[in-house]
Amino acid sequence: TDAIDGHIARSRNMITTFGKFADPIADKLLTTTMFLLFISRGIIPVIPVIIMIARDTVVDGCRMMASANGKVVAAGMMGKLKTVLQMVTVALILLNNLPFELLGLPVSMIMLWFSALVSFISGVQYFMQMKDDILESK
Repeated sequence: TDAIDGHIARSRNMITTFGKFADPIADKLLTTTMFLLFISRGIIPVIPVIIMIARDTVVDGCRMMASANGKVVAAGMMGKLKTVLQMVTVALILLNNLPFELLGLPVSMIMLWFSALVSFISGVQYFMQMKDDILESK
């Protein structure tokens, strides 16, 4: 549904500043809540989730600093990929990894760590993109 509402907004020229802020927050709320639930039940390790939450915290802080200079930073391709990977990971965990495994590990664990890696890389990309705006806000 996330991709569908984004497509509808773009095709009807209904993209708003509020949407640029609210859509990523809704995505983060969903995935973070699910990951924390999985951690509390001992289903997944905490480290990749810490990486993802730290990235989101840093990127959101950078976005706020950039917005102090009147800049709105929309989600980039890596950020969107991060979100898709996280949602696929949540689905795989909810589906109990389906009946397949790669290299002896559940697919969901591979996806979880891959999501953490993409999350870290996208965080670095956002920081590099926004560093001038961050420095200007000081």
